[in-house]
Amino acid sequence: CQMMKYGQIAGNSSINAMIYHCFEYLCDEDEQKFVKKFQEQPDDSDQITHTFSELVLGAYLCSRGFRVRHDYVINDQTPDWSILDAEGQAIEGIVELTNFHIDKATENQVEEQMRAKGITGYWRDQNKDNVERLYHAIWRKATKYRSLIEELQAPYVVGVFGKFKAVVDFEEVCFCLFDKKTGLFGMYPELSGVLYFEESSGQYSFNYASNPRALRRIELPTGIFPSEAA
Repeated sequence: CQMMKYGQIAGNSSINAMIYHCFEYLCDEDEQKFVKKFQEQPDDSDQITHTFSELVLGAYLCSRGFRVRHDYVINDQTPDWSILDAEGQAIEGIVELTNFHIDKATENQVEEQMRAKGITGYWRDQNKDNVERLYHAIWRKATKYRSLIEELQAPYVVGVFGKFKAVVDFEEVCFCLFDKKTGLFGMYPELSGVLYFEESSGQYSFNYASNPRALRRIELPTGIFPSEAA
């Protein structure tokens, strides 16, 4: 067992345990990339939360049989995750995680409640522009690697993590993608799909929406990580 191979990496003991569990699925080089990132980022920063989400996303894909590499250099660009073929040569897909935030006023309100009471009773409707903000977050990622994926002729997937303070649900994600007038899938056939995941009691549930108009299709699994059997 490699538990505590790098000592306490980040966060509390449960987060630390999850980091080490994720490492069981990664190659040594990617493991070390994440250790370096965690060590360089403050424990309470948004960036470390994003890094942790990136790690969970990659570990889930590995656990489902995909060969993925983190920050793999392709034509001087480094997408979050690149899916490689069995020989580790050809790029079979790119997966990029969106960093979705709630508005600053709601975030301040949540943090104020947490400081005062140790808990927060904030509900989703307080953040009324959730769907609009989510739409723009996915849109930014949909366009980010457009030229690269055209060059590679590879499928492209955006990951969305529904974290506690900026909670969104899969239904809201689907609205952004499938709406008849403004749906991102209709506007961006380069976008093969969106993989949405959220955490509950230490497990992450993943749901995949596939673009019916995609130029290049890839099917990513819906499931739980760590699995019940793990």
